Amino acid sequence: MADRLRRALARLFRRPAVTGPTPIYVRRIPGGAVLDVEHYLTRVITSIADDPDLLATLLEIADERGAATGYDGHRPESLLVERLSADLGYELPLYGGEVARLADRLRDVTPMVSVPAQRAAEGGAA
Repeated sequence: MADRLRRALARLFRRPAVTGPTPIYVRRIPGGAVLDVEHYLTRVITSIADDPDLLATLLEIADERGAATGYDGHRPESLLVERLSADLGYELPLYGGEVARLADRLRDVTPMVSVPAQRAAEGGAA
């Protein structure tokens, strides 16, 4: 309960690390950070809802995934997902100072101690 309250308060008082063209928020978590791309996701969802072709592709993906057939080594919805991703776009452009602000914010939330998996990857003791 306390964690839910803390997250709700954080959302109310958050400031974006990147303000535009798509706001990105950064939040610290144990061992790392979370990039909050809610504004991008909202844009994607409304794009699908507003474009009959994109919506038809999404429904086709849902039909393929819901088919009661066994897996035959080929997933036809994968090509549809690829097409939908290409149509919607999957990159968030950052311009000028936004790049530095995001990097600074990520550095701010970076844990000061390395996680055992990181030490092992770096060749140290686990």
